[in-house]
Amino acid sequence: MATRRRGSLTARQNEIYEFIRTRIEQDLAPPTIPEIARHFGLNSTNGVYEHLQALKAKGYIARAPGKARGISLIDPDISIGSGVGGKGGQIPIVGDGHSSNPFSIFMRPRGMFTPDPETMPTENAFVAVVTDDGMDREGIFKGDYAVVRQTTDLPAGSLVFALVGSQGLVRRLEESGPRRYLVAVNRHYAKQGVVPGSPETAVLGVVVSVVRRFGK
Repeated sequence: MATRRRGSLTARQNEIYEFIRTRIEQDLAPPTIPEIARHFGLNSTNGVYEHLQALKAKGYIARAPGKARGISLIDPDISIGSGVGGKGGQIPIVGDGHSSNPFSIFMRPRGMFTPDPETMPTENAFVAVVTDDGMDREGIFKGDYAVVRQTTDLPAGSLVFALVGSQGLVRRLEESGPRRYLVAVNRHYAKQGVVPGSPETAVLGVVVSVVRRFGK
């Protein structure tokens, strides 16, 4: 029986989810609601409550009533040993990193993925977990696997994986005159400028395949 896909997140909902995820990974405990409010510069916790309710309704978090640190993630285990197909060499499912050192995403891989060698690259490639719903109208959703071929040949219009600071993004690479941008199709996500040589952006390759990962 097919599992219903979780609801799409707005940019702010996604930011709050990623903040919660990072805190759980780093501190082994979720943040409190006041801590979330302070991190995002909110004067009231009411807005945080609303975003948490939306994350719960869309299937991303659960909450334990009466507990200050009662937020937990509803997330499939991504440290898998194999993916589509059963032959060919494995490629890493990359972890968090920063655009100032793009290779940092390989330092703490989340697991390994076995690509189908007939349809996916097995060399100079990696898998990234899609971190937001910026490309939802192209059928790419938060939690999907993006299979990325590392290359510097990045023509305008390519679907690419890039690091913008510490956030990994799947976006369309578009040109306007001499400038290049990472563009989402979801209007809630702002486009990002790509400055060659800047530590704030790094385009790592072309997305050649997307694999759907269903929630629990």
